[in-house]
Amino acid sequence: MKRIIITLFLLLLFTNTILSQESEQPVKKRESRNSWIMLHLSDQDVILTLSSIEWGTPDRWSITSRYIHGFEKERKRITWRNSVGISLSPGLSGGRLGVGYLGIYSPASMKALALISELRGVLLRTWGNPLSTSTNSTLVGAEVKICLSWLINVSAGYYSPITSENIKSFWGFHFGI
Repeated sequence: MKRIIITLFLLLLFTNTILSQESEQPVKKRESRNSWIMLHLSDQDVILTLSSIEWGTPDRWSITSRYIHGFEKERKRITWRNSVGISLSPGLSGGRLGVGYLGIYSPASMKALALISELRGVLLRTWGNPLSTSTNSTLVGAEVKICLSWLINVSAGYYSPITSENIKSFWGFHFGI
C-alpha cells in the first residue's frame, strides 16, 4: 500500500512539473496561473490541493490540502510574509481540520530557501486503528508545524478529548514531504 501511495504521488508530481513548465518563447498574456495542485483565487488567496503527505500519530498516513490567505497585497519579494490558513488532513486512521497562522521567512540572500512556521487549532476525529488513542474519538488541540521550502515538514500537537469518554490527552507528531 505504501509503495502505491508513494508511486502515485511521484507520478502526479512529475506530471504537474512537466505541465507547468513555460516555453522559452515570449508570451503576450499569461492565460492562467492555476494548476491542479495550486489554484490562485486572487493575488492573496491560494488553494493547495495537495500540500503534503505525512505519517504520524494518531492518523498514520494522511494527505493535507490547504487554503492560504496572505495579508500582503504586493507580489514583490518580502522577507517575512504573514498568512492565515485552513487545512484539511484526511488519513487512514483519522482526520484533522485546522485553522491557524502561517509565517513564511524567505531571506533575500537565499532565494531558494523558505522557512514556513504554522500555529493552528485543530479538530481531530479518529477512526479505524489510530495510534495513541481509541477509535471514534473527537479531540481538539493545538499544533506547531515547521516546513523547509515546502519540502520537508515536522509538526507536533497536543490533543484533548471533547467527549467525556475515558480518553487521555496525548501528544501527536507528524513527519512529511
